[in-house]
Amino acid sequence: MKTSRLFAKTLMLIVILFGVISTATSILSGWTLYQSLTSEYRSKGIAIAQGIANSSAEILLNRDLATVQSSIDEFTEIGGVGYVFVTDSQGEIVSHTFVPAVPNEVFPIIKQSRASPSSGDVVATTLEIRGSGKFIHIYAPILAGAAGFVHVGMDRAFIQAAIWSTVARQQALLFAIFLVSIVGAYFLVNRISLPLNRLTDYTHSFASQDFDPDVGIPAGIEALPQQSNDEIGQLAESFINMKRRLQRYLSDLRETTAAKERIESELKIAHDIQMSMVPKTFPPFPDRPEFDIYATLVPAREVGGDFYDFFLIDDQRLCFAIGDVSGKGIPASLFMALTKTMFRASGDRRDATADGILFTLNGDIYRDNDSCMFVTMFCGILDIRTGRVDFSNAGHNLPYVVSKGVVTALANPGGMALGVASSANLRAGHIVLGAGDRLVLFTDGVTDAMDESEAFFSQDRLETTLHRGNSQSSRDVVEEVVSEVGRFCAGAPQADDITLVVLGYMGPKEAQQSTVSVQLRNDLSEVQRLSQIVTDFAAQHGLAAELVFRVNLALEEIVTNVISYGYDDRSEHVISVRLSWQDPRIELEVEDDGRPFNPLEAPEPEVEKPLVERPVGGWGIHLTRKMMDHLEYRREGDKNCLVLRTQARES
Repeated sequence: MKTSRLFAKTLMLIVILFGVISTATSILSGWTLYQSLTSEYRSKGIAIAQGIANSSAEILLNRDLATVQSSIDEFTEIGGVGYVFVTDSQGEIVSHTFVPAVPNEVFPIIKQSRASPSSGDVVATTLEIRGSGKFIHIYAPILAGAAGFVHVGMDRAFIQAAIWSTVARQQALLFAIFLVSIVGAYFLVNRISLPLNRLTDYTHSFASQDFDPDVGIPAGIEALPQQSNDEIGQLAESFINMKRRLQRYLSDLRETTAAKERIESELKIAHDIQMSMVPKTFPPFPDRPEFDIYATLVPAREVGGDFYDFFLIDDQRLCFAIGDVSGKGIPASLFMALTKTMFRASGDRRDATADGILFTLNGDIYRDNDSCMFVTMFCGILDIRTGRVDFSNAGHNLPYVVSKGVVTALANPGGMALGVASSANLRAGHIVLGAGDRLVLFTDGVTDAMDESEAFFSQDRLETTLHRGNSQSSRDVVEEVVSEVGRFCAGAPQADDITLVVLGYMGPKEAQQSTVSVQLRNDLSEVQRLSQIVTDFAAQHGLAAELVFRVNLALEEIVTNVISYGYDDRSEHVISVRLSWQDPRIELEVEDDGRPFNPLEAPEPEVEKPLVERPVGGWGIHLTRKMMDHLEYRREGDKNCLVLRTQARES
């Protein structure tokens, strides 16, 4: 099919070329032949006319018309001669070869000949006779026209017939050449198309090949460069070289892709490890309402050099820090992990101070810092009771204090980045945060974030964002700043890690007090319900297990005693129990409408006597006195009111 299409195109090209060549040849040869034959027949006609004129002068003068007629009849047998006639000096036709009569078209010619000057020249012109065709009309004077004129007409149809005959023979020759060309083209096209078809089929199979280096090139394709020492062989050699290069390229690409995937997988694991090294659970200290801390870290790459950390040194002091390692990528992330680990080790001591932590950290980093990397860092310690923050700065961006809508940068106490020199010249500073104030720590990835025109976000924009924010929490502050940076960058690639830590001071912890009241029926099954209420109350306020045990035991003894011995009738009564927690003390109040009974007046059991000699009763009251720190009884109207107080005891 591919050969026939190529052959059809070649045939079409040959036909078009043959048509153009044959048409041009026919036109050119026909025109040349026409000119040649016309000139030839004109010369023949002139010769005939002159011959008759020279031989007929004396005959015409003698008026031997029969001889003239006989003479001109002989010339009609010459090819191309259409007619011959002779006129006398008066213009009368004395002899002619017209059958059956002289056409009217010749008379104007006769008149024209007589009007011509008698110079003896032969005149050639054209004449068209209706029904006979076109002629080359030649007239020659006899004795300079004194004896008349000889008129000869050479038939143009004879000329045209000769031309068409010649053109037909020429076209036959060209057609024979065309057939020979078709046969030659067939063999030539096959010789060219067969290798091309092989190459075409081979290239079509490229899409289904995996270009495995072990898959060779078909023998028929590989032999083409040797079989064809022309452009086809060169094309085949190009395809062979292309496949081999593709095989090498794809083999290298597979290895590169596998290595890239392995690196990406390792970077993903490194990212997860790095993110696991910074606190991500918020709120981190849900039982500490005195402060509100939130942080975020957005690496510019899979891993980065920014970090933050915070932890409680003891119940009253929170240590926090933010840092930025020089450089980016994996080296910075490794240095960050090392720095953060050493920071936690340096700060997790009761005698830790902000400048002392950074001093120790600088010595550890500088000692084995062959890579000459460094880290900027801000460290602070919050006294939760007073809001005082002792801090030290090692070349880091100074945090902002947001207080009642006013944004102020901390004064720089001085100090260079850690790891640069053996002594970082660190100094301490302090501020006191009021209730509601927030400390905003950040890295230069925030202020140096750039938009598409390479303009910086800048500290001015950060201050404006903090000033106009209506944040209700530290998390809101962080999210507002990150969102504003994102809007500013508007799709521009992130150039550096973005890290923010916001610490809000809510004020010292106030004494927490809570109360729960419950109404019980005088039914012993209510004791179990009371025990569950006490357990839930204790869990809500985080009471110690030892304290919960004593409270449950005391209430069980008191309520059981009231239900069992406090009523003389079988009617239903209500016993009211109230629990109040005011850190660190719990108060219990039991009120019933039973007969008057003051447990404080009950005699102490005789614990020294043997068990069989002791009187029944009194042990529950004795146990309650031991469990509680304070008991108080009063009779209000017709009700007994017993108040018990105690607090957690050191084990």
